[in-house]
Amino acid sequence: MTMTDIGARIERARAAADLSQRALAGATGLSQSSLSRIISGARPPKMPELVAIAWETGHTVAQLIGTGVSAERAQCAARATNDSDMDGMRRALLDFLELDEYLDDQAIPATTGSRAGKQGPETVNAEQEGRTEAERFRREQNLGMQPLGDLVAIIEQAAGIDVAVLDADQDEHGLTMRAPERGAVFIAVARTEHPMRQRSTLAHELGHVLFEDWVNSDTGGWSNRSPGESRANAFARHLLVPVEGLRAFLGERGSIGRSDLSAVVQRFLVSPKIASIALHQAGYIDLSTKKEWMALFAPGLATRFGWSDQYLALRDDSARRRAPQQLLTRAIKGYAEGILSVQAIATLRGLSRGDTEVELGKAGVVPADRSAMWADHSELPEPDVDLSALDEALDAPDEDTEAPDTTASDSG
Repeated sequence: MTMTDIGARIERARAAADLSQRALAGATGLSQSSLSRIISGARPPKMPELVAIAWETGHTVAQLIGTGVSAERAQCAARATNDSDMDGMRRALLDFLELDEYLDDQAIPATTGSRAGKQGPETVNAEQEGRTEAERFRREQNLGMQPLGDLVAIIEQAAGIDVAVLDADQDEHGLTMRAPERGAVFIAVARTEHPMRQRSTLAHELGHVLFEDWVNSDTGGWSNRSPGESRANAFARHLLVPVEGLRAFLGERGSIGRSDLSAVVQRFLVSPKIASIALHQAGYIDLSTKKEWMALFAPGLATRFGWSDQYLALRDDSARRRAPQQLLTRAIKGYAEGILSVQAIATLRGLSRGDTEVELGKAGVVPADRSAMWADHSELPEPDVDLSALDEALDAPDEDTEAPDTTASDSG
C-alpha cells in the first residue's frame, strides 16, 4: 500500500463522511495543508493522525491503510449489465467486511444466524437445480407457498446474511461478497425505481450464496451469462413464484388473460417476465403467449388494472437506501461502548452526523463514559525498578566515538 493509495482511501473516507478538507482538518487537529499533503500522498500520516482521521470519518485504521479485508482475498458473485466492473459496490462491500472484522476484533458479538451458505444440490441441470434449492429453502425456513413480503428482512432473518441497498451505477444490479477466512457474507443491491427487478436481484444473489458460486473479486465478466448465472436466475424465479403456490392461487382455469397476469404480478411482486415464465411452466399459457407477455411491464399492468398506488409505494421503498441490519446493530453497540464514532453509524445509514446523534439519543443510545480514573500519587505502590542495567549501559564507551590514536607520538 503506497502513500498515494492511503491518501486515496482517506479522501474516499472524507467524502463518504460528507466532510470538507477544512472540516476534517479542524476536527483532527491537522492543518489543512498537512491534510492535503497526506491525501495527495506527498507525506505519510503519523499513527495518531490516522487514528484521528479514522475516528472522525467513521472508518477504522485498517480501512484507511488497507490492512483489513483486501479485494484479492474477498470472494464475489455479481449481477451486472453492459460489462460493468462493479467497482462501486465492491468498494462498499469491502468497507462492510472491514468494519465487520474490526467489530469481531473488538469482541462486539455478531447477531444470530449462519454466516455462510450451504452447498446446493447437484441435480440434472441449472433449471432443476435452481427449483430444487428454492423449494428446499422455502421448506427449511417454513415459508410455505405464500408470496414473500420484505425480501431483505427475510434474507437477513432466515439466512443470517446482511443485506444493503446502496447508491450504485445503473449497470451494477447486485453483488455478494464473502471474507472466506471468517465466513462473513454481505449482499448489496442497487437503489432503483424498479422494485420487481430489485426483488429478483435479491433472490438471485441469495441463490449465489446458497450454491457457493464464489470467485475472486477481481475476476470480472459480471455480465456474462454463465451456467451459475442461469442457475441463480432459476432459483430466484422459483423462490419468488413457486409453481404450487401459483396453482393454489389460480386454481383450475380454462383460460388466462392479462388481468390474471396482472394479478400474479401484484400478488407475488415479480416482473411480468418472471410471472409469464411461471405461468407457462405451470401449464396455464402456451409458448407464444409467454413470449408476448414477457415484453410487458409492471407499471403498465398496475395502471390498467387499478393497483398503481401500490406499485408507487413499492417503487418508493426500493429507491431508499437501507443499511445492513446486523452490521448496523453491532456498530451501534460499538458506538455505545465507545469504540466507534457516531460518524460510522451516520455513514452506514447515509445520514448526517447531527441527525444520527439525535436519533440515537432519542433511543437512549449514548457513548459510555470512558474518562480516565485518577488516583492520588500517595495511593500508588512504590516502584521497584532495577537500574543497574541502565547504569552499565550509560557507563559503557560510545561505540560511535573513535578511540584516540596512540600508536605514534610526536617526539619533538
